[in-house]
Amino acid sequence: MSRIIINLKTTRQKVYCSKLLKRSGSIEGERIAMVRRLALLQLALLLVLFMPVAFGLPDEAVGRVVSVISGDSLGIEMLIADARTNNIDSIKLADIEAPSTVTLEGKAAQKYAFSLLKNKMVYLDINDNATGTRNEWSQLICVVYLMDAEFRPVWPPVNRMLVDNGHAKVIDNMNNEFDPSVWWQQPPAFPLGEKRDLLKAM
Repeated sequence: MSRIIINLKTTRQKVYCSKLLKRSGSIEGERIAMVRRLALLQLALLLVLFMPVAFGLPDEAVGRVVSVISGDSLGIEMLIADARTNNIDSIKLADIEAPSTVTLEGKAAQKYAFSLLKNKMVYLDINDNATGTRNEWSQLICVVYLMDAEFRPVWPPVNRMLVDNGHAKVIDNMNNEFDPSVWWQQPPAFPLGEKRDLLKAM
């Protein structure tokens, strides 16, 4: 009788241990699945963070810089015009402010802009806000982009270059469409545009 009781206890212990092992295996499987899900989530977040942002092509007009009035004001001869532009137009770089040219800092800003832009072809992203495309001095408010040898916009925009090189400061004007904070985000993936084809055909 005692031998039967001992065997019964042993059997119960084996069954109990087997259940524990199964439960342990199940918990371990769930833990591995959870780790995999978290890893996939982290990968997806990284792809979103570092994926190039898709911007609209900033090519509402194309021109050649013919004069540099100050660090943030340019004279541009239009090569591919927009309904809002003149043949030769005065441009104000949006959302930045360079020092006055009567100061040493202003002269340095003008000199830098001259070396960067004089006689260069540029794309113009013109303010589309309902408040108007021009400021009180009739300058077009624009974000300006240099272009590479294949006539693609160069990132970052000229507006940011002036700031990065210490020749201007950001003044976020809420009356225009632009958000200067995006200039310091990941480089966007610009689509190909028809103006690029026109430039290549010139």
